[in-house]
Amino acid sequence: HDGEFARLAGGPPGPDRLSVARTLAADTGATVLLKGPTTVVAAPDGQVLLAAAGDTRLATAGSGDVLAGILGAFLARGSDPLSAAAAAAHVHGRLVTQDTNDGAPTTGVVAGDLAARLVAVLVNLGVDAEPNSRRQSGGVC
Repeated sequence: HDGEFARLAGGPPGPDRLSVARTLAADTGATVLLKGPTTVVAAPDGQVLLAAAGDTRLATAGSGDVLAGILGAFLARGSDPLSAAAAAAHVHGRLVTQDTNDGAPTTGVVAGDLAARLVAVLVNLGVDAEPNSRRQSGGVC
């Protein structure tokens, strides 16, 4: 988010989030995920992907930790950093916008609510959510 970006880049992202994410990625040689209403994912080579899933309910303590865990899981399954970050941002957003009929709250969410919905969202998206599987399926990776 903007505060984390400011600490890394020395100032807030400003209105052109795409350009500043691309610049930070090029300068650091790392993939940058800049959370926001439209999340920007930029690779060091200049490629950029956008994720528009999610809403203000994700602005809760621990939400970024859930996102980091999802991202780490996609990386562990062999996704490249750009694809993994974009897929994680999309899945993270769907944790509050997708109706999973699982009884989990969709208002006043906390990080535990997000984690509790994760398997249902992954299955709905067609991602193999079996804990011992290294196989990827579906279109988000």
